[in-house]
Amino acid sequence: MGDTEQPESRRGFIRKMGALSLYGGLGITAEGAGGVTEERGEKEELSDLKSLAPDQLFDVLDLEKPGLDKVKQALARKGKTEAQAELLKYYRTKYPAEKAAAKRSPGEIQKALERAADLEKNTFQWGPYPAASYGKDIDWASDPAKDIEWIAAVYRFYWASDLTAAYLHTRDERYAETFIRLVNDWLDKHPLPATLNDVHPVYTYWKGYAWLDLQTGIRATNICQAFRVFVNAEAFTPAFLARLMASLYDHQQKTLLMPMNKIHNKAVFEQRGFVNVIHTFPEFRGKEEWLAKSMGITYTNLMAQVTADGVQREWCGGYHHGVYRDFMEIESRYRELGSPVPGKYMDRVRKMADYMFYLSTPELEFPMFGDTSRPASAKRENSSVASSFTEASKRFGDPKYKALVEEDWDRLPKNGSTAFKQAGFYILRNSWKRDQVYMALHCSPRGISSHDQPDNGTFELYAYGRWLMPDTGYYLYGQKNAEREWHRKTARHATLTFDRKDSDTAGHHMIWESGDEQDLFCVENQSHYIALLHRRTVWFANKSARPFFVLLDEAIGDANGKLEIHFPLAPGEIDLNKAENSFRTKFDDANLLVRVYGKAPVALSQEKGWTSDQYGKRTERPAISAGYEGIAPFSFVSILVPFRGTSAPSCRLLTDPASLIAGDNPVELRVEVDGKAYSVSRKIADS
Repeated sequence: MGDTEQPESRRGFIRKMGALSLYGGLGITAEGAGGVTEERGEKEELSDLKSLAPDQLFDVLDLEKPGLDKVKQALARKGKTEAQAELLKYYRTKYPAEKAAAKRSPGEIQKALERAADLEKNTFQWGPYPAASYGKDIDWASDPAKDIEWIAAVYRFYWASDLTAAYLHTRDERYAETFIRLVNDWLDKHPLPATLNDVHPVYTYWKGYAWLDLQTGIRATNICQAFRVFVNAEAFTPAFLARLMASLYDHQQKTLLMPMNKIHNKAVFEQRGFVNVIHTFPEFRGKEEWLAKSMGITYTNLMAQVTADGVQREWCGGYHHGVYRDFMEIESRYRELGSPVPGKYMDRVRKMADYMFYLSTPELEFPMFGDTSRPASAKRENSSVASSFTEASKRFGDPKYKALVEEDWDRLPKNGSTAFKQAGFYILRNSWKRDQVYMALHCSPRGISSHDQPDNGTFELYAYGRWLMPDTGYYLYGQKNAEREWHRKTARHATLTFDRKDSDTAGHHMIWESGDEQDLFCVENQSHYIALLHRRTVWFANKSARPFFVLLDEAIGDANGKLEIHFPLAPGEIDLNKAENSFRTKFDDANLLVRVYGKAPVALSQEKGWTSDQYGKRTERPAISAGYEGIAPFSFVSILVPFRGTSAPSCRLLTDPASLIAGDNPVELRVEVDGKAYSVSRKIADS
């Protein structure tokens, strides 16, 4: 969804809303399926795209629709000015004044009021940055934060929600006046098609930035939402209604003639805006044609960018949730407009809900894989997906989603561990309760964008109310920079590296077994190093008593250099025991003990790391690596024991590590945890 990806040529730009090419659209390359910075050729024919003047509005409305008879009569008898006045009365009747603001906490309302007051003075604020004045004569392309995402947010009219919240809370007309003034100023400075190919003055590769798919779609949705609030304000005049609707018609024509020609989250956000305009203003002519063409793109994207097991192919929880909500919203709009979606549409969307259900962290959030944030302050009470789960229970007639929100443990599946084999996601848990032991690991195929990271095999670990191994996070994605690249590197994640080079993204599922007492899975990732295959096997043992993990990491091949497995830990103090190749965290409530073995001696080292749980913010944290210098093949065995309190249990590998053979099959390991011996085994079936 961000504006981070570098431009690539947009050859063969779809001008009519025809069928998308699945294989051409997937664009499975390192950078992925096209960013919002996509270029359009200088000689591209744009003759079909013409701006609608406000006084032409009645040329594109169906005045035969029920309720528009007075508008039609006024147009015939008194002219366009009177007809605009009648049209405003029509919409005020259709969208009566809302009686209550959307649910927001007192703190959120206060922030919205402060930002709305700033907007009166042309002062904008976004993300982690301080507010910035745009001056009396607004320069919409301003870059006060030196972050392309700020600019994109302003062009998406994100700020309209603060004005609507302030208006609904106070009924003060000045917020409506500010909205109308800002919209008029933006429209004055961004006429279509004159500004369609404008190049940004700072980000010179960013061509057509005002009218790119994501900006156009999200802006259209935000305008529609604000319209339903402000249409009843005294400041909302018939003339402004005509101008706003003419602009939304321009938005529709731009999307109709120039939709995003890729399988990507942005194509869905774009169509959400397109459908919201139809839903809010079904009085526009061509509604049925618009709906049919939009569903062609939406359905193709759903089936192509969501795996058969329900995972959005950018492998990021935040993007998955955003696209899921858009698919749900689009379906509801079609249903309300009397145009049902294809039968398989909701089957696939339900699988998306199931994925979120099983992936959910103990706070009902997402693992921080790729460009996904999860604030350290996240609690179940303010979960980002709770409302989606409540809605899913109603929409799909399945009580488990709501039961998870309400902590109705008896109505949840007995075994919460699950594998999404096609997508390469594995979730291990010993219960659904807040003090559960939880691990999420991903080892996925190449994604459809660069929102994923080269971190196959990485995992997050939570136990007894605390994150013990959170992901590195992404920190920034506004533009390419050293900080973003640091967070993306394979060596910053809980997986294996060779000479600290980045690995490829070529995950492959091998084994999944799950039961009441033990889970087992095995995955592989072919690295960039060609001569090296990383096979990771994970056992989650003794689930009902003292759960622990055994990891077998096999470096299969003949690469010669430094092999390391990495353990990025939660911020805080640790104890490192190099003599025993072990380390442990030092929290007051819950902790993690790790002990690492190798076929030959391995050395533990500590370094400074970072974790970022939200955009623009990061926290220093310790990281441990276990290294071996030499030639592959090589095997590591790691025992991870989460425990309550501060007294660490003992653990050791009983199997002679010198007997380990990387690539061997079957495998059996014996370990001891807290004085009790356990045996774990794995057998890869013959292909």
